[in-house]
Amino acid sequence: MNFDEEILPLVSANLNIHHSVSLARRRGVEARAMLTIANDNFYVDDDALKNTPSRADGVSEDVEFAQRAHGCELVLRASILLKTTQSVGCTAQVLLHRFYTKKSLAVFDVERVAMATVFLACKLEENNRKLRDVVNVFHRMKQRRRRRDDAAAENADDDASLDHLEYFSQKYEDVKQDVIRVERHVLRAFGFCIHVEHPHKFVVNYARMMEQPKELMRRAWAFANDSLRTNLCVRFRADAVAVACVFLAARTLGMPMPRYPPWHDVFDVSAEDAEVMSASILALYVAFPGGGGGRTAYERLVKQPPPGSSPPPPPPPPPPPQAPKKREEDEGDGGGRGRKRSRERSRERERSRSRDRDRSPRRERRRRSRERDRSRERERSRDRGRDRRRDDGRGGGRDRSRDRRGRRYE
Repeated sequence: MNFDEEILPLVSANLNIHHSVSLARRRGVEARAMLTIANDNFYVDDDALKNTPSRADGVSEDVEFAQRAHGCELVLRASILLKTTQSVGCTAQVLLHRFYTKKSLAVFDVERVAMATVFLACKLEENNRKLRDVVNVFHRMKQRRRRRDDAAAENADDDASLDHLEYFSQKYEDVKQDVIRVERHVLRAFGFCIHVEHPHKFVVNYARMMEQPKELMRRAWAFANDSLRTNLCVRFRADAVAVACVFLAARTLGMPMPRYPPWHDVFDVSAEDAEVMSASILALYVAFPGGGGGRTAYERLVKQPPPGSSPPPPPPPPPPPQAPKKREEDEGDGGGRGRKRSRERSRERERSRSRDRDRSPRRERRRRSRERDRSRERERSRDRGRDRRRDDGRGGGRDRSRDRRGRRYE
């Protein structure tokens, strides 16, 4: 069976397959197919990136870039504090970038979206965490960031100024319901197609294939991590981004790469695309110095609650003033009778409360069983007494000429 004529067209109809057989065969080299089978088809063009929903709501390109980077930083820090695998943080960042190609930053707050994507990524990567833990981690990061920015608490070393989130408070319940609501919006925006593929495994495979040193592999891995802070994950495939990471790592380290033929052509990535992706990664270091992990700033852009959320309930009205109650001692004829009546009422209330507590299904079944046993025992006792009276003749001796039923012996 011919692979190129029969198998490859059949599989390519349903899967996204990247192969490098044709170029090798044209040069007379032994053909070795390299297949990348994936289901991720969520990619947008440059026109869609220029006309995002956030741009339509008046959010500038620089602000959108900064807020997306801030959301990615929150995702990474939360995944570290939750002690999850690295794949959880990478998946959550890709979901965040995909979501903001469909929705606006002015409608969905970046902190809530970051929280929802982390919670969803934990499920996708089978590294489950409780929603309570996710909410507590993001709340603590927010409090520490607020304390760091507060000039009054600049020299505080302990956690005394942190405002802890109570588990049974209304604030916690509102945040939890908001995260669940945003998660539903994320799933609906993707059409429940949330498969994600990362460039890290391709970086390792490409570096080993070309027999490059581990230093280049580590540098390319770092670039792959930083590329997830940009929108490259929604513009190019993961294998193409991996080629750009290796390309940029070789340039920064000054390591020579094969030129004749160009090594990136083997992976179906042109030099122009590799340079465009490298420029996008370098733009992150220009915007946020310090290796791309600089302190990003949060800016609240949401002017109204997200769709589907209910407005906060109005505060309850103050209770009307009540007249002072009359003392029980003042009722009736004298204080002694009033106190006695008060004690009787309190006892009656206690008895009613105990009856209410005892009305659970299990206790009710036990009570009915005890009542049945008592009634049966009373019936047996009554029958025994009746037989005893009949046999004894109500005080006299037993009539031996008759049986227990009163019939005379023959």
